[in-house]
Formats: sequence, C-alpha cells, structure tokens
Amino acid sequence: MSETGTQDESEQSLRRVRKFYQIAAEREWQRLEQPNDGELEFAVHKAWIERFLPPTPARVLDIGGGPGRYSLWLADLGYRVTLADLSPDLLSIATQRAEEDGVSLDEIVQADARKLSHFADESFDAALCLGPLYHLLAEEDRRSAAAELFRVLKPSGVVFAAFLNRLAVLRVAVDQDLPFFTSYTFDLVRRWYEEGIFISPIAGIFTDTFSMHPNEIPPFMEGPGFQTVELVSSQSIAADRQKHLSQFKEKQPELYPWVMERLVALSNDPTTVGSGFHLLYIGQKP
Repeated sequence: MSETGTQDESEQSLRRVRKFYQIAAEREWQRLEQPNDGELEFAVHKAWIERFLPPTPARVLDIGGGPGRYSLWLADLGYRVTLADLSPDLLSIATQRAEEDGVSLDEIVQADARKLSHFADESFDAALCLGPLYHLLAEEDRRSAAAELFRVLKPSGVVFAAFLNRLAVLRVAVDQDLPFFTSYTFDLVRRWYEEGIFISPIAGIFTDTFSMHPNEIPPFMEGPGFQTVELVSSQSIAADRQKHLSQFKEKQPELYPWVMERLVALSNDPTTVGSGFHLLYIGQKP
C-alpha cells in the first residue's frame, strides 16, 4: 500500500474509532466491572499501576482514558489526574461520573494522543495510555504517540501503555468465537496476523485495531527513550476463560478472590505474557 493509501486508511480508521465509541460510550464504562469481560483486566492493571506509581499527590495523565474508570480511581487515591480522550461522548460520561462520585479531576480535555500540544514538556509524573496505541494503524502515528508520552513525562516518570497481542489472533481463529467467520475470513485473519491490522467487517463488535507481537513492544517503547520495567499479560493466563468468570464468581464466592489474586501474581511471568489479549507495558523515562 502506498504512503498516501496508508494515510487515507488511518484517517478513515480514526473516524470509525470515534463513531464506535460514540455508540458504545456507556458500554465502555461498564466493561471493566463485568467478570465475563474486563474485571480481570482491571484488577491486573490496577495492581501493577499501584506498584510503580510515585506517591500521591503526583500528577498523572490518563490519555485515551475514555469514560474515566482509571482516572476516577486514581483521583480517589489522592493523585492529581488529567483525563484526555479523543471522544467527547466518553469524556461526557467521565464528567458525569466524577460529579456523581464527588471526585475532582485536575482537567478533562479532548485530545489526540499523537499531538499532546495542550501539555507542556515534563508536565506529569506518570502517564496511562491504555487504548490509543492499539487504535493507531499507521506506524508513524504510533511512534508520534509514544514520543509525546515521553515528552510530557518528567525525568523518572512512569508510563503504562496497553497493546493488543498479535499472538491472540490465532487463538481467536481457532476458537471461532466472533461472528465474522464467512467466505472472506481468511484474508481478514491473515492480514490481522501478518500486518497486525484488524478492521471489523461488522459494526458494533469492536473498532479498528493494531496488534503487536510481545517481543516487539519493548523495543518500540524504547525507541523514544523509555527504559523497560515490565511487560504484563492483562488477562494473565485466563484471557479466553473470562466468559466463565461470572459463573465462577457466583458459584465459588470464597474461592474467587484467591484465584484472582493468583492470576494477578502470574501476570508478568515470562510463560504468561503471550497469553493475554491485552498486554501492559511499564516503562520509565530516565
């Protein structure tokens, strides 16, 4: 594909991403509290974020933070949090939730992860980027977003960045648990695996994404200057078992917390990192 063609696809993709989150705004808020979807991911991420965050009241940028799940959690812990996202619909939900919960955020601003010109150099002690990097199809855009994260962090600042795991493509194909297995499945899945690019043929399932091999993530983030601290499987070893967690939680309420703790503890084991659908990169600015 030509450079112009890649740029056109990237811009069309960003429009689809905005439209998807406009439609799915409320669903995105609810996702992280559902045992059969995002509860495990939320537990893993919170455990690792708390482990490496500087003490309160450090300043935290949550870019791509959507409806504010992480922002409100961190603000409630005593951090000074700025929430930024591309979607005004998601930010509207965040504003409403913050008011309902009596939680104060430093700022809620619409922003593009590729161009954080709203923020000065070395403005934040930590940054969360738990979505934008896997919605940017063009490598140039991903590199711009990573460079901006590096720029706005203070020296010794910590970054938490989410990626989609390209190894999971084969598991999805084998499981056939998505409703797009048709005559054109082969070309879709092959591009998804070989190029990392997935464009959903059915609106509403998910939106356009880029997946990366686990081994490519640390070098990518080290490009602008980050030093790698950890790479974590966001769903530990239970990525394709999440749909059973709600039944497990109901039937085994005493065992469920213990198992969740073990899953969190295993999430950075080298044998586990390839298991997650999402991967969490933790790095530090020298």
